[in-house]
Amino acid sequence: MVHRGGISGRDQLVAGIGAEVVRFQEESRAFDDVAARILALEPCDLPCMTLLLFGGPSSIDQLAEVLHARKASVSATVERLQLAGYAHDRPGGGAGRIELTQHAREWIDHIWAPLRDGGTRLLAAYSGRDLALMHSFMRRARALQERQARQLRQWLEVPGSAARKAHLRGGLSPAALRRVQVFVEANLGRAIRLADLASRAGLSVHHFARAFRRSVRVTPRQFLEQRRVERARRLILESRHPLAEIAIECGFGTQSRLTTAFKRHTGSTPARYRRGAAKLDQVD
Repeated sequence: MVHRGGISGRDQLVAGIGAEVVRFQEESRAFDDVAARILALEPCDLPCMTLLLFGGPSSIDQLAEVLHARKASVSATVERLQLAGYAHDRPGGGAGRIELTQHAREWIDHIWAPLRDGGTRLLAAYSGRDLALMHSFMRRARALQERQARQLRQWLEVPGSAARKAHLRGGLSPAALRRVQVFVEANLGRAIRLADLASRAGLSVHHFARAFRRSVRVTPRQFLEQRRVERARRLILESRHPLAEIAIECGFGTQSRLTTAFKRHTGSTPARYRRGAAKLDQVD
């Protein structure tokens, strides 16, 4: 069923699910922030507590490997946990093995048990088939997130990157540029203001625009258009969605704006590009 504006009920439902996932993530972060304040810890300490809770006693090296964190950062977290009475060296377990104290387990149960119990009650209202579908979706969504996380970690491992060199010339720091890039990729279908990007870099709009151009060699507006065109190109190749829908999904708003930008970057219109790709598939 297609509703006014050409958006189907299914598309609306998918968009609604995506919005609820974002809200759930935001509420999870807010909950963890409050929990960390109650425990007198940093929010970044909580994943370490989770690993010790479910994975048992571990060394700092093991924690750093699983968390994909620097050993120095994990050592600082463990020190805070020990000072607060939430972790100690495992008695008789050999040097370097850290475990949670009973004090920590009691606090964890006090803070998180209501969420666990409430979630159990919510799930009780669904059938086994519904639960199987939820499990399948969560498993696939987690795999998708893991693949993207691996890609982002590769950005961190590129030595002597252009971003790092540009930073020395007054451009954005590599970390600030990554925050901006991740924000852009996650919000291509939405209106993105220059102020939104500047806030991710922690700079004023004027300073950000100048630093971004030094780092990337194009203006923020040009970069955003490039990424939207690239997203549209992939959708044109990988889906049969109408071009008008692709234009909306990629943040162009209208098919005519998509066509103008697409031709500027590729030399071809979206329709011609799709026809050419279809001909290649037939040859193959």
